[in-house]
Amino acid sequence: MSISIFNNKSLSKYNIFKGVFKRNKKILVVSVIIFSASLFIGVLAGYFLPEGVGYFLTVLSNTINSAVDISTASIFIHNVRTAFMTYAGGIIGIVTAGLLSLNGFILGAFLGYFMGGGVINHNTVSPLVFMSYIVPHGIFEIPALIIASAAGFRLTTIIADLINSLRGKTYVNNDYLKFKDSIALLLIAVFLFAVAAVIEANFTGPIGNYITGLNFH
Repeated sequence: MSISIFNNKSLSKYNIFKGVFKRNKKILVVSVIIFSASLFIGVLAGYFLPEGVGYFLTVLSNTINSAVDISTASIFIHNVRTAFMTYAGGIIGIVTAGLLSLNGFILGAFLGYFMGGGVINHNTVSPLVFMSYIVPHGIFEIPALIIASAAGFRLTTIIADLINSLRGKTYVNNDYLKFKDSIALLLIAVFLFAVAAVIEANFTGPIGNYITGLNFH
C-alpha cells in the first residue's frame, strides 16, 4: 500500500487560490456593484452632457495616435501599476473605491457619449464601433479591475481589524487567511491583466478597425 506524503488537507494549505472566490464573495459583489453603479452614472453623464466627454476623447485620441510604444509590455506594465495602486489603496479603503468608481465612470461616459451620436475627430462613432475597441481585452481587464479592487477591500478589513485590536476591541482572528486571500486575488488580477495586455496590443486594434470598416461602408 502506497503512502502519500501530502493528504488533501495538507495540500490545501499550500494552495492560496482554493476557495478564494467563495470566501470573498461579499467583497466581490460590493466591487461589482460599485463598478456597475459608476458605469451607469457615466453613461448618463456621457449621454446628457456630451461636450466635456467629446473634448476629452479628442485629446485622448490624439495622445494615443502620437504614442510610439503601445506594446504588450507597456500595456502590461500600466495594467500592473493599476492593479497594485488599487490594491494598495485598500490601506485607506476609499482610495480603492475611488479608483474603481473612476474607471467605471469613464467607461460609462464614453459609452453614453457614443450612444448619443458622439463625434471624435469629425467622425460620428457608433456604440458598436466603440465597444469593438473595448470588448476584446475588456472581457479580461474589467474582471481584473474588479478582482484587484476586491483584494484592496480585503486589505481594508485587515487594517480595520488591526485598528480594533489596538483599541482593545474583540475581532475574529483570521487576518492571516484574509491576507493570503488578498494576495491570491491580486495575483489573479495580474494574470487577467496580462492576458488583457496581449489581446489589447495584438488583437483589439485589428478587430476594431475591421468593425469600423463595416460601419462606414
